[in-house]
Amino acid sequence: MKPTIEEVTLDKLDLSLAEMRIINPHWVAKIQGSMWVHGQLQPVVVRPYSGSYQVIDGIKRVYAATELMLKRLKCYVLDVDLKQAKLLVLSYNRLHQSMEVWEEAMVLTDLANRHGLNQQSPSKLTGYSRCWVSRRLSLISKIDEQVASEIKMGTINSSQA
Repeated sequence: MKPTIEEVTLDKLDLSLAEMRIINPHWVAKIQGSMWVHGQLQPVVVRPYSGSYQVIDGIKRVYAATELMLKRLKCYVLDVDLKQAKLLVLSYNRLHQSMEVWEEAMVLTDLANRHGLNQQSPSKLTGYSRCWVSRRLSLISKIDEQVASEIKMGTINSSQA
């Protein structure tokens, strides 16, 4: 299937990959303000998933659109499997460094646990060094659960942790 751009209703967008992201209300509010003034500037990246579309990139745009009571968003539809989608979460956010270290660690840990990837595989597939992958994987295993909870809620960032 060739990638396409489609208008998709918000109720057809699946946010299950958001569990590996930190949704900071401040950033959602900034995106909401921008969307209010300029409209949607970039399509949300999705993949077909169980009769709907799983959001790969643009989760904060979806939350902002919900707050603005928009009915539809433009979506770039890719035909990729779940493992590829998770790797794309890392790739799409690399350019603008819009992911917290903790979020990167969550995606990598999920790839290791659910898809059986070792440290070398994500390194090859994403272009990140093995050292970069290793540091993020060790972060998950070394941080106290209370601190991890603070990171997830956005009250502290990964550097502070």
